[in-house]
Amino acid sequence: MSETKKSLIAAGWIVAACGAFLIGSNLRDRADLSAAPTTKLDNLVASRNGGAPQGGDEIPAGDFFYSLTEKLKKEYVEPINDEQKLASGAVRGMVGYLADPKSVYMDKDAFRVFLNARQGKYEGIGADLALLLPSSNKKANRSALQPTPTEEGADPRQQALSTDSAPDQASFPRLTVTSVVPGGPADKAGVKPGDIVYSIDGHWLLNADLSIRFMKARKLYDQKKLPLADLNALRKEVRDKWERMILPLRARDRLFAGTAGNVKVVWERNGEQRATTIQRAPSSRTGFQAANGVIQLPFTPGSPEALKQAIAGKPEVTLDLRNNTLGDFSAMRQCLAVLAPAGQYGVLTTNRSDKTTPFAIGQGNANPPKITLITDRTTRGAAEIFALALSSKGLAKLSGSETGGDRDIYDIVELPDGTGYTLVTSHFKPSLDTKSARLAKNGGRK
Repeated sequence: MSETKKSLIAAGWIVAACGAFLIGSNLRDRADLSAAPTTKLDNLVASRNGGAPQGGDEIPAGDFFYSLTEKLKKEYVEPINDEQKLASGAVRGMVGYLADPKSVYMDKDAFRVFLNARQGKYEGIGADLALLLPSSNKKANRSALQPTPTEEGADPRQQALSTDSAPDQASFPRLTVTSVVPGGPADKAGVKPGDIVYSIDGHWLLNADLSIRFMKARKLYDQKKLPLADLNALRKEVRDKWERMILPLRARDRLFAGTAGNVKVVWERNGEQRATTIQRAPSSRTGFQAANGVIQLPFTPGSPEALKQAIAGKPEVTLDLRNNTLGDFSAMRQCLAVLAPAGQYGVLTTNRSDKTTPFAIGQGNANPPKITLITDRTTRGAAEIFALALSSKGLAKLSGSETGGDRDIYDIVELPDGTGYTLVTSHFKPSLDTKSARLAKNGGRK
């Protein structure tokens, strides 16, 4: 098999997307920076003659991509000298399908910055950002053992029904700061977790507020309660912002990458806007550290062995899981085995079927220490799963505020040309044993 065919078949395994967002019927944001593979292609087909379901010829996906590549090479007006670019182009061309902003395709630079950030080495403004649903105005029940409807990954329809906001606004993700590097550029500028990016360098990020304002204004105009001049002024504002709109994920790239130059950002916090000018610069998070009886535990490849040494002979340990958003899932599972007995600590679920996969460790610590975990909304991903796995079994006391609501597990794949992608593969659900959960909440007291 030729290298071209191998590359294109591999590209055919990658189906991905970053969210599609709407404002009214005219404003549309289609992010195109994601990719994700499936495990098998037996049932993935293209077709000729109007489509296979109507009796056309079915074409296996691998052959389809190979045929398309050959056609481009033979018939495109310019010579194609880099076949790998065709494969990467195929990956990008399938972005729009999953509508998952956490299954993200990244070019070389973005992928490099992402991998470095997972090791605690940051560029840009020194902050992690994600597309999150807006929080409810109501005071939520923020049990760390039970997700609330406003958390990332929750069903937007459920979230919309749980708030006083209009459904369009409630289900519309916003680019939100999930953690800030201490001492980094964003931290020095006063940026806090939970801040929402409203605009960057004068470019507006699509959100539902403007759509809601326009719909309300149109209704008032129809009721003859608003002058036409005011409605036209709002129309002009919509048009002007649309013309200078930036895709949220591209805005994230501009904030996440680069070590020089200023970036002007308008943030939203508690309904108010605040403008900042931030100087991009390198910044870093502290790695594994044990001081004053508290272990700061990042989930990086060297952490399991360091944790094993740090807890040796100790009856009690306190682990700080704050500012922990991009942890390695394999390292997290190994750290779990250092602290906890062998057994099942939850399940991994998907929407493909009702079947679940046990989240378990085969070899663990038969005599675990008494564990306290310090968490807050910057405890996300691998760190949040780690906290829920231990606390739901009554093996750890949670100290601090609620976790961030990100319980997805994803793979990270580097492609031959240096680009890469993340692929969400499952969602973690803890073992919510009532007695164990009560013990965890009470710090192990019966």
